[in-house]
Amino acid sequence: MAEPLVKVILDTSIYIPFINAGISHPIFELGYETPLLYMSAVVIEELYAGASDTNTIKLLDRLYGTFENLSRLIVPESSDWQKAGKVIAKLGQKYGFEEKFLTKITNDVLIALSARKIGAVVVTNNMRDFLRIKEFVDFKI
Repeated sequence: MAEPLVKVILDTSIYIPFINAGISHPIFELGYETPLLYMSAVVIEELYAGASDTNTIKLLDRLYGTFENLSRLIVPESSDWQKAGKVIAKLGQKYGFEEKFLTKITNDVLIALSARKIGAVVVTNNMRDFLRIKEFVDFKI
């Protein structure tokens, strides 16, 4: 019997070097035999927000279209936003982060909640923040 495919959501920190430096697609370095990639709507928004030229935007349009056409675009629901707010409050209480950081970590919390919802693994270069989120959200990293 074949192994079930591992669902994976790549964090923005994985895509940035791929887009900026033109290195091989990050999926080849994951170590999973045949991962099933999903895209978080939060990640694609972050990528668009950092796009600095027309070619990058065209690349992102193709990337977005691919995930949308495959029905593998994961979009946070209103309950995810509610949960994110609660998690961010707990992070602030525990770590005393400044307001700027708490706003920044919102996206990472939403990515973690999205991954949990579909049983996906989050792959990131931002382990510190995601490990802190993991204290309050049960997801795979």
